[in-house]
Amino acid sequence: MTYRRVLFALATAATAGLILFWFVGVELSFAVAWGILGGIIALNSQVILPEEPRTDAPDIEVGPERRSSDIARMAWSINSRTGMAGALITGRVRRVLAHRLRRVGLEVENPHQRAQIDTLVGAGIWERLNGRGTTSADVERALEAIARLSPTKEKK
Repeated sequence: MTYRRVLFALATAATAGLILFWFVGVELSFAVAWGILGGIIALNSQVILPEEPRTDAPDIEVGPERRSSDIARMAWSINSRTGMAGALITGRVRRVLAHRLRRVGLEVENPHQRAQIDTLVGAGIWERLNGRGTTSADVERALEAIARLSPTKEKK
């Protein structure tokens, strides 16, 4: 903080207080309080913030134990208040489900196999995973279908 900035803030405070006291006619205590507030505003208006907030932030080394995992990011993509699932988790569930369906010989892009996919996965689950408004219940049903199509269960 430079001397000129402090001097400018003090001059603003004194000017605001004197104008309020002499010309507006407020009581002295109110004029002093408003003058101090004007000085604080003048002082804070001169604060120079960097364009990028991270430029003056400390550089803390992030080790593997503090790095977020895919599971944590997917968990945060579910809005617990609205029950909506984000694009991150729906995309991951879609890819795994498509892979499991390919293992049984079904292609999700083939519209002729849609009825077979609905019987294995559940009615309308694949469509809801591809559209907007996927809920956490849809993701749960898709995960149950993935568990049913698990290759470890096929071997038993």
